[in-house]
Amino acid sequence: MTEDVPPDAMEDLKILQKTAELHEARWWEPEANNKAHCYLCPRHCHIGDGQAGFCFIRVNEGGKLYSLGYASPAAIQIDPIEKKPLNHFLPGTRVFSMGTAGCNMGCFFCQNWDISKSRSDQVRSTHVSPEDVALLAIKNNCPSIAFTYNEPTIWGEYVIDICHAAKEHGLNTVMVTNGYITYDAFHDIYDHVDAANVDLKAFTENFYGRITLTHLQPVLDTLKWLKNETNVWFEITNLIIPSLNDDAEEFRKLADWIFENLGADVPLHFTAFHPDFKLQDKPRTPPETLHRARAIALEAGLHYVFEGNIHSDAAHTSCPSCKTLLIRRSWHDLQQNRLKDGRCPNCGLKIPGRWSNPRGATPAKTLQKAKSISTERYGHINL
Repeated sequence: MTEDVPPDAMEDLKILQKTAELHEARWWEPEANNKAHCYLCPRHCHIGDGQAGFCFIRVNEGGKLYSLGYASPAAIQIDPIEKKPLNHFLPGTRVFSMGTAGCNMGCFFCQNWDISKSRSDQVRSTHVSPEDVALLAIKNNCPSIAFTYNEPTIWGEYVIDICHAAKEHGLNTVMVTNGYITYDAFHDIYDHVDAANVDLKAFTENFYGRITLTHLQPVLDTLKWLKNETNVWFEITNLIIPSLNDDAEEFRKLADWIFENLGADVPLHFTAFHPDFKLQDKPRTPPETLHRARAIALEAGLHYVFEGNIHSDAAHTSCPSCKTLLIRRSWHDLQQNRLKDGRCPNCGLKIPGRWSNPRGATPAKTLQKAKSISTERYGHINL
């Protein structure tokens, strides 16, 4: 799939920064007539001079492609790791979460549409260097940094540099992503990432084409790359929207594909939809629909299937062998963790996941540096 961005697509986008102040993008090549071909995601936008790609934040200025998302987060917050959602990655810990403007999908149901559907000049952003992202995370007692809220693939240059700083300071990094990325960029980004949650929005090409303005197959490819070519711990989310992707047969096909291609131990989260953005006419997802989807996935052989955005006992982790309750959760709060060295305390089964920080404690020198990070520069960030 390739896209030529029409001349009027970004007619009122004003590049206020001088070229020298812009961060040159990766994953692009020059074309005739000062065009730039961006091959970061499967859209393959061909962007004219002075225009932006579909995502709004990758901009052609003078025949070169620049990333307006670099060091310009539009949302910063501290979340529980369970909110990403990641249930088998450092449970009960806090994660320093951030996102920019823009997105490379056009989801009608987007629940962060205020930033993901905005241009960089429509949201209030804060300049934060990659090094300072890591120090702010440490200062706020977060062992991990999450790239989330909008699609982090489109600001992959910033993601990579943050990952370098994070690793240097003993932090983990997490991608919360729609999985819409090319193989050319995949390893450049994911070779630096510790965990991911991939939003597999549906299991039909019709849904992806009509409701997200993209395609299903590239997302399935990303999931297989994660499984077969990386050490990234990853989980999958499926947001269930009444009448659009809530058919029992689709649940079965989705679960069967995961079992056959990724294995029984990849956690799957079925989450409830609430009316938002361009899908105000759809009702909230009934809890019974999530229960049915979960039952089908468990019957298909998946071991760890959760329900989200509702209060449910299906938020817990249980041993697939002896059924012992291992981790008890309420919404995004961890209430009990009975794992012993990553194993079931009853039968000894090893439970897949990342249960302790592989990077260990943060060095004292780094802690001191984080404590002294300028409150004058970042005091306005309400964390």
